[in-house]
Formats: sequence, structure tokens, C-alpha cells
Amino acid sequence: MKTFLPIAIATVLGAAALPQNASAAWPWHPRVNEVSGRLNNEQRRIGNGVATGRLSPGQANRLERGEQHIQRQESRDLARHGGHLTAREQLRLNREENLQSRRINQAEHHSIFHRWFHR
Repeated sequence: MKTFLPIAIATVLGAAALPQNASAAWPWHPRVNEVSGRLNNEQRRIGNGVATGRLSPGQANRLERGEQHIQRQESRDLARHGGHLTAREQLRLNREENLQSRRINQAEHHSIFHRWFHR
């Protein structure tokens, strides 16, 4: 009985430490991996754009809101299907990510800062 209590406490604390994002809780599903990987890539691109001065803080905020919208949709879809995405949901999320990627490209290439440094 003395060993049961520490194991129970460790189990509860371990469960509390699990990520709240459903996509991180189910990393073995290929559709989830693809969509989550794309979201992470877009986040990295936005961060690099701000760091290099190709994106203004306002542009980054707008792009971040678009990313948050896609992440919320992914979380809702995952919750609906027990941590999995259907092929249709994956297709829709990929289309949204394609649009978001184009927005990032346009913002980087049409930024005031970008034009200033590349005259």
C-alpha cells in the first residue's frame, strides 16, 4: 500500500502534464502529423519574418490570428473523432494552410520593410 500512493500521485501529475492540444496527444496518426507539422512550419515562418524584418508586428499579428483559427478548427475536428482527422477534414485544413502560406508569402514580399531594404 505504501508504494501505491507515490505511483498514483505520479500518474495524476503525469496526466496533468500532458499537452492540452489534441494533436500533440495523438502523435501517431499520420493525418494529424501532417496538419500539425504544417501549422508548426507556418508558425516558424511568421517568427522568422518578424526576426528578419520582412514582416511588421501588425502583419505578424494578422497572420497569427489566421493560424489560431486553423488550430482551433483542428482541435474541434480531433475532439469530434477521438483524436483522428477524417480525409475530408484533412483536405479542408490543408486548403486553409495553403491559403495561409500564400498570405505569409505575400506579406513578406510586399512589406514596407522588405521594399525599403531591396531597392
